[in-house]
Amino acid sequence: MITVKNLKKSFDDTPVLKSIDLQVEKGDVVCLVGASGSGKTTLLRCLNLLETPDEGSIRIGDKEVQFGEKPLTKKDTKEIRHYSGMVFQGFHLFPHMTLIDNITEAPLTAKEQDKDTIMQEAHALLEKVGLSEHKDKYPDALSGGQQQRAAIARALMMHPDVMLFDEPTSALDPQLVREVLKVIESLAKEGQTMVIVTHEMNFARRIADKAFFMGDGYIVEEGPADQVLADPKEDRTREFLALLEDE
Repeated sequence: MITVKNLKKSFDDTPVLKSIDLQVEKGDVVCLVGASGSGKTTLLRCLNLLETPDEGSIRIGDKEVQFGEKPLTKKDTKEIRHYSGMVFQGFHLFPHMTLIDNITEAPLTAKEQDKDTIMQEAHALLEKVGLSEHKDKYPDALSGGQQQRAAIARALMMHPDVMLFDEPTSALDPQLVREVLKVIESLAKEGQTMVIVTHEMNFARRIADKAFFMGDGYIVEEGPADQVLADPKEDRTREFLALLEDE
């Protein structure tokens, strides 16, 4: 599903990703964990080409892109993004649009389906994430948890092969976290391939098939989530998890 080889990314002269190799199979739920500044979000943004790597390659589905040898084309970017849906820390909903308009804007613009089909699917997705009764509201009338659930529905409207989540609960009050995690957990049960950057370790242990612990731009440890997050082999992983337990 996703194959990353020798991926490198620097900002100015500061290396952020240093020779990353990563494999995600179809149906996997993968969690990227590590301290702030370890490269997790940059790696996730590279998977969706919101950041352009300096070297290496990314393959998602049937599309592979090599970096460093020639400039990235708009066609390459469009084809890679076709496979993935991105959910950010902030909700990035259009404030001037109702909830139903927010989640139908992209598929209606793409015009790959007729409007009636798109609207039927939108209503079904809003029901799935528990937002049917709010479809005509604007984002500022919704709680943070509701806005994040709407952002998930918006990404799902494009039928992504893989969902990418960048700390989807970090901007939420503690009481709103559970409602978002519940939606993500339901997607996992349905077999949705997902790569999730998170500090919610209990959630990661419960939902993830694989975990990658990152530090200083490297993947320090990887393996089954129940091993990496409960009985890590590397000292740095153990130290990081111990710090979270103390918070």
